[in-house]
Amino acid sequence: MVSGLVLFASLHCSAASSWSGVLRDTSGNPVDLATIKLFAADGNRAYSATTSITGQFVFTAVRAGDYALTVSVGGKIWTAAALVVIKDGRTLWSGLRLSPQGQELRISVAPDAAAPQSSGGERLSTGEVSSLPLNERDFSKLLLLAAGTMTDTNGAANFTQQFAVNGQRGSAAVFAIDGADTTDPELGGATFSNFNVDAIQEVQSSSGVMPADTGHGASGFTNVVTKSGGDQVHGSLFEFVRNASFDARNFFDHKSDVDPRRLPPFARNEFGVTNGGPMVLPRIYDGRGRTFYFAEYQGFRQVLGTTQVFPVPTVLERQGIDTATFPGDTLIVPVSGSIAPLLARYPVPNDPHGAYGARTYATSSKVVTKASLFLRFSRNQVSGPTTNPDQTAIDPDFGVKFFDHQRNAAVKYSRTPTPHFSYQTTLGYIRSTPVFITSNHTQPAMAFGDGLFQGFNSADGSIFGSYGNVYQFKHDQVYRRGSHSFKWGAELRFNRDSTIFGMNPNGLYTFGGGTAYSPVMIPSASGQHDIHRGDPLPDSLTGLLTATPYSYTVTAAASLTPKGDKFDEAAVRREAYNFYFQDSWKATARLSVSYGLRYEVNSRIHEANNRTSLPIPIGPSGQPAGFLAPGTRQIYLYNPQPPYAMDWNGWGPRLAVDYGLTKHTTLHAGGTITTILPNLWLENYVTGAFPFIFQPLVTALAGFPLNFQDSVVPLTLPSVYTTEGQLLFSSGSSSNVAPNTPMDVQRFQDDLAALTPGNQVQLFSGISFDPHFRNGYIATDILGMDQEIGSVKFSASYVGTVGIHLASVLSPNSYGGADPAFAPYTQFNSTGQAIGGFGPELVMTTGSHSSYHALQTSVSQNSARMGLSFQANYTFSKSMDDTSAVPGGITANGGVILQTLPQDPYHPEADKGPSTFDVTHVFTLNLIQSLALDRLRFLQPLGKKLTKGWQLLDITTLTTGPPFTVYSGVQQTGAGAGGTDRPDLLAKPNFSTNGTVREDYFGLGAANSSWFQIPINIPGGSGPNHGRFGTLGRGTFRAPGFRDFDLALIKDTAFGHRGNGELAIVQIRAEVFNIFNEVNFGLPSNIVRGSGFGVISKTTGPSRQIQFSLKLNY
Repeated sequence: MVSGLVLFASLHCSAASSWSGVLRDTSGNPVDLATIKLFAADGNRAYSATTSITGQFVFTAVRAGDYALTVSVGGKIWTAAALVVIKDGRTLWSGLRLSPQGQELRISVAPDAAAPQSSGGERLSTGEVSSLPLNERDFSKLLLLAAGTMTDTNGAANFTQQFAVNGQRGSAAVFAIDGADTTDPELGGATFSNFNVDAIQEVQSSSGVMPADTGHGASGFTNVVTKSGGDQVHGSLFEFVRNASFDARNFFDHKSDVDPRRLPPFARNEFGVTNGGPMVLPRIYDGRGRTFYFAEYQGFRQVLGTTQVFPVPTVLERQGIDTATFPGDTLIVPVSGSIAPLLARYPVPNDPHGAYGARTYATSSKVVTKASLFLRFSRNQVSGPTTNPDQTAIDPDFGVKFFDHQRNAAVKYSRTPTPHFSYQTTLGYIRSTPVFITSNHTQPAMAFGDGLFQGFNSADGSIFGSYGNVYQFKHDQVYRRGSHSFKWGAELRFNRDSTIFGMNPNGLYTFGGGTAYSPVMIPSASGQHDIHRGDPLPDSLTGLLTATPYSYTVTAAASLTPKGDKFDEAAVRREAYNFYFQDSWKATARLSVSYGLRYEVNSRIHEANNRTSLPIPIGPSGQPAGFLAPGTRQIYLYNPQPPYAMDWNGWGPRLAVDYGLTKHTTLHAGGTITTILPNLWLENYVTGAFPFIFQPLVTALAGFPLNFQDSVVPLTLPSVYTTEGQLLFSSGSSSNVAPNTPMDVQRFQDDLAALTPGNQVQLFSGISFDPHFRNGYIATDILGMDQEIGSVKFSASYVGTVGIHLASVLSPNSYGGADPAFAPYTQFNSTGQAIGGFGPELVMTTGSHSSYHALQTSVSQNSARMGLSFQANYTFSKSMDDTSAVPGGITANGGVILQTLPQDPYHPEADKGPSTFDVTHVFTLNLIQSLALDRLRFLQPLGKKLTKGWQLLDITTLTTGPPFTVYSGVQQTGAGAGGTDRPDLLAKPNFSTNGTVREDYFGLGAANSSWFQIPINIPGGSGPNHGRFGTLGRGTFRAPGFRDFDLALIKDTAFGHRGNGELAIVQIRAEVFNIFNEVNFGLPSNIVRGSGFGVISKTTGPSRQIQFSLKLNY
């Protein structure tokens, strides 16, 4: 029942032996200021150590031999029944627990630590997890204290908290509870991140060079060890309270005459209970000393208001008075009768000095023995909140609701038949149901390609999510012989998921971004900027006022496709088979070597009922070819077999070496190759597409305007035929069609055009898979040193990683509205009008690459004498890639764009730049300091009840800013309007948040766009604007840095007696997050043609917030 816990992973290796671990009481809590003594059996020597405030103890330079062990706490002495055996040159890890039975000391000894378990990460004890100041009591936030770990904020993390570890994507961070997988089955990232921290025994986080028993494509692996029962009943009761009345005003909570303080509503209650003890059923079973239970419950109730700042049309613009398109001149735009009611539904600007000038609207929104058997079941119900408060500020019916009902179970059987051989079998199950639901199914969406205004109903009736299930079997065996510790095993995982994906079922009109043409005469006040009927419209404002969108798309479901809350449901399947072997070898007294090999095979993504389809590129020879090969055409296959090539090359060698240079100095080096597990949510381009749904994209052409309608227009789909003229689903079922059945795409388009007013051709917006898709890999290498100076430990390491064959999206037919030269799979007539074939296509490939180089340093100390425990980490790093994530979910419209597809769809490698999660400098500190107030003479009259038990805890985070890219907001070339075009840089802006207007990051206010030039209307240019690609790179600029100081003050008061200890402890704590009320500005608006360009409208963290809590530990 006791595990060997060490707060900071030690790679120390020397000729002498060492022993370290954690001392715990009968309830599993760390015991501080205890004296631990070792007495040699021959009576010639003795060693002594004192535990730190986290219960840690360390013996160094211990001679080999047999030792008697005692622990002295509060005048009482516990004695171990058996001798402790210290072997020559070994590093022993163990745990000690005080037993209530006869003051006996229980020892749990872990395997010899002959080699490191990983090169990075951290171990956090139960005391630290439950005591350090944690906003929302989310243990996963503590992972950011480890060197090389950053939050992945690239927008791909739709469902889960994700972390970019050592420069790899957030989906490569793997999580487990008690060794059983808890990674989200579809997207990756953590489930149960809000697990009750009072029920956590230890958080084990590792990264870098990890042993072969860790797979799953992990760049970082976090295992949460839960508490268990003991011979005495123990547990806790707690309540944490937050309220806006305790907090400071956010920078963007602007004052007003009506509300001078202007604080959005905020009330949070976190409450719960833990309880553990022996399993005793009166007159039936007495499990004391053998069978234990542990149970926990945590409730979370929150009403949170957030300030939303976004651009909306001004009063004059709603009347057709446009003074922005041509500075110094005014356009008089006839306002379309179909647009006027929608303009009236936008809130009126109320903050003329805000981030978007006269268009700024700010509001607050509210969202609500030899063998052991271990069994655990966890349940987590997450309901809410509304995920798009900017839209509910326009209309409460535009909200997106979220729920996730998580389940996790683990059964673990461990047995040690002999002192040298042991094995463990684990059965795990994880269910996660992250689903985003919308309620409005009658209002089409409006988007603005140049970011001029906030989108209108951007959710657009969409519903997407997954009901994911993973069944896990894991078996490990360990055999120790001499200086070797061999370990081998297998892990099998089976995904049985149901995915739901319906984007834009209401219909989406996009204004601007591409070129639309005026349906009316628009006069200008000067007469110099008149726009005649049929002339290109200059921006999205004139397009909006005249009801002239650039493009329209909608998702229409076929008759056999599920609809409603199961829209386009697909039964996704995937299996993973993993096998490994490793050896931890103590080669000499100074040298430790850990080597191993892991083999992973991932099945192809498939669908239980064969509801799959793919466009397949065929070369001039009639054989499959690359999507970008000249002369290639496409055929559309139903139930393609195989959908892509099987990759059997899943080998992953691992090697780590430690060398004890001196008694206190250790050198370590290592390297690994890890096979990446394909992400089921982001990389599944096999299921759910045509013919189950059809997503046409229609763009405006000269003489062929789009018809805007302020209502949902149902799109009736014709039947689909094979190329042999047979109905594809002739049996009435979609599951019994023969493999590789070609569909007649042209006939479908012709039949659909016949059903469409005006007989307009609808182009396919297809998804496909690169037939050469393969596994990705992470190669990691590390070289470092550990140094002990007294009680201080210092480490420094170079860590490098390379991501190979990473998932990315290729656009072989460019973007919407592409010219014939950029759209080989679209059929055009002599006037350049599309008459058939494909529109924009997204092809899943593994053509991306990343690199990461870092200096990672750490200083730590655990001093029982000083009552101080701290760890400080500093990372200096650079992460580069050509794409940081695969697109997924509802994309933002206007404001800040984190990432797009490549500017040049045919040369995605040209987009190589800093990763979206790249942060150059990161410093973190976590500190626990016991306050010996009882030693202060002037306080001693108050008595020890008031002066003992005080602790001060701190978490400090200092980082430089992440990169961001500037986009033009205009279609510059014939490659189409994908929102990917970038301008030319004329001069580098003087970035600052210390100016007169702090949020004006670019410094010139309304003239911020003058730093750039959009390359259009140039000789030799392409597309309707006769332009070229911009020369500005991706991730060129850096946002403001981040500074946060969180503080907690804790008072523990013991009362009563139970056996040799106290009956219970009452804990009162006050926590202050962002104690100095630092303003941590977010990213600026980064669309040149958009509203508020270069101005910041959000913060990346809260203002100062205060939390109080009361806890009873018994």
